[in-house]
Amino acid sequence: MRILLLERDQVEIQGIEWYLKNYFSSGMQFSGITDAMNLEQMLHSFEPTVLILDVSLVTAHIEKLLKNRPVHIICFTAQPIFQHAMKAISLQAKQLFVKPIPLEQLKSTLVTLPTLERTVPFANKVQTDARMYVDLFLNSPQIIHSAQSKFVLIEPSNFDSNLQLYHWLVQSPIFSELTAFPLQKRILCLISGQEQFVKNLRLVIQEWYMMTGDFLNIAIYDGADATLRDMYTEAKQVLTQRFYKGYEHIFLTSESISLSHLDPLLTPEEQQLWITSLEDGNLTAVKQFLYKLTAPNCYYPQEEVRIHLTSVLAQIRRFMLKHHLQQQVKIEQHYRQLFSLILDEPILYTIVQEMIFFTQSVLTFAKSARMQQLTDYSELAIEQIEKLYLDSDLSLILVAEKLRITPNYLSQLFSKKQGVTFKRYLQQYRIQKAEKMLLETDYPISEIAEMNGFIDSNYFIKVFREHTSLTPFKYRKMYRI
Repeated sequence: MRILLLERDQVEIQGIEWYLKNYFSSGMQFSGITDAMNLEQMLHSFEPTVLILDVSLVTAHIEKLLKNRPVHIICFTAQPIFQHAMKAISLQAKQLFVKPIPLEQLKSTLVTLPTLERTVPFANKVQTDARMYVDLFLNSPQIIHSAQSKFVLIEPSNFDSNLQLYHWLVQSPIFSELTAFPLQKRILCLISGQEQFVKNLRLVIQEWYMMTGDFLNIAIYDGADATLRDMYTEAKQVLTQRFYKGYEHIFLTSESISLSHLDPLLTPEEQQLWITSLEDGNLTAVKQFLYKLTAPNCYYPQEEVRIHLTSVLAQIRRFMLKHHLQQQVKIEQHYRQLFSLILDEPILYTIVQEMIFFTQSVLTFAKSARMQQLTDYSELAIEQIEKLYLDSDLSLILVAEKLRITPNYLSQLFSKKQGVTFKRYLQQYRIQKAEKMLLETDYPISEIAEMNGFIDSNYFIKVFREHTSLTPFKYRKMYRI
């Protein structure tokens, strides 16, 4: 890219030249003039691909001179008036800036300009696109010398924009010697002749985000000379670090990370932790558990992490079913989206944040459901007592299981609503039934005990006396007519 700047102020020329050379490669050439009379001569001798000029200096002669010339024109003006805007349009300018020239915007405009010159071929060899694809997919034995050509693999966060990224790269003036090949999800590049190689790659990341709002990751092969296929394999592997580190990174193949083993399934202790945390509405414990997966310098295989998170989601699902939250359309849709996210999302931190957000929503809905159903659960428990009191195995745990809530929650709720514990209420109900049988039947006391859920008749007598201050025998004798 050859840039010619027409500007009255020599200090401005020097400042813009310094700024642009600081960002672009050594392949960029820059020249500045302060007199419009010298423009024609510079157009012939310098042959610029980009002309930046003060629109107020444009005369009819200059307009004629620039007509149909293969040069990109960028205009600027100190006076934002209609006539200057019309002149810029007449010149088919790519941009019109108001002074002082916003250098960041100028740089971005230059980056997006399509090239007007043929790409310089690689010094070591010239290859057609077809040959390069053969080398890649059939693993040609041809060795690429990394000292002559740098192998780079660029991956966009939005795979659908891959072709757009390819076209932008090959037209961009950032690299003076670039060969790029689009794959399905990445762009393979061979770059040579770059003194500011890594700096220009960072510029690619920055400018692509400013243009599209999408992110990039870049892998640089920095190993020994190798085939194109081997370089690609190592670069593709190092790009998997996106799962742990996100985007806007430049990874070196020599700086791979070490992975630690993670049991994909939750241990019994971890399952209990989730059960307790959800029932208690303890979001802090949930966050602490999930954030362990994103701890710095602690990496686990993606497959194990995803299975681990589906195991966590299974615990949340059980909690949802206990509280009938699957009937909430919003929660159910969010659950299904989260399941897909765990399987497909390329960034671990995004998954963790979404799981925390979902868990918080579940806890909020569960709290609301509990507030609405406080009486219902205690009444449902009483219904179970009235239906199953003859069963000696009837217990708080059994009823809680039938109601799909935890025993601890049922115990607290029952005591709060009925004024007595579940066990005490059950005993009272059984004793009431036993009193009726003592007065209305001639069954032996041992049989009455068994028929009302008491296996041990001695225990029945003890409980009966606690509730009535009489033994069953004296109760029958005293009150039976």
